[in-house]
Amino acid sequence: MKSTLKNMVLVLFGITAIAALLVGLVNDITKNTIAQTEQRNKDLAKLEVLPEFEGEPQLEEKSRKIGDFNINVTIVKAQDQLVGYAVEAPSITSNGYGDRIYLMVGFVEQEGKAVINGVKVISQKETPGLGANMTNEGNNLERSVVGKDAAELKFAVKKKGGSFDALAGATISSSAYANAIETAYAGYLWAKGELPSAENATSGATKSTQESETNDESEAQKGDLSNE
Repeated sequence: MKSTLKNMVLVLFGITAIAALLVGLVNDITKNTIAQTEQRNKDLAKLEVLPEFEGEPQLEEKSRKIGDFNINVTIVKAQDQLVGYAVEAPSITSNGYGDRIYLMVGFVEQEGKAVINGVKVISQKETPGLGANMTNEGNNLERSVVGKDAAELKFAVKKKGGSFDALAGATISSSAYANAIETAYAGYLWAKGELPSAENATSGATKSTQESETNDESEAQKGDLSNE
């Protein structure tokens, strides 16, 4: 074939089209793989935040939408006995330093109390060594809630009058974590029929608390890592 500018353009166009097609196929495959991995991690987290049990789990799924966010509740039973509630929930009224925090929180019923059995971080984009420490096993935030009756918690860090020991240098991240726990508790109450609207229980962040978090973030953006 005679080498002409027209032929060269056609060949280049063909190569570009094939390359674009391959990139699209790879992206689709990667996207599906990532989604499957995320779902598998969530399914594992549902059991990790609840007590061990014998037999095959019996799962009942419920979902409640608040604005653009979903609260997903899994009621777990084994041998027809209630094991607990695994609630996947975001921080709604309080962003983390990098983005919203998503948690899986396990609730078990003991003597009429909603005891938090375990917490697993599903998604976070916080600063490594600061807010990202919420993923470390046995961190301050986790110790603040595991084994506690959710009804008795105040969903804020201690320096703002709450029940949560903040991570060192990460007040904003810690506040978001506390709010995600509050959202999860709202989801638990809603699944039990004790809360007509999950929105009612996620309004605990007062105006002063929100203003304080905004001020913290402003200081952090100036370079004060103590607030993250």
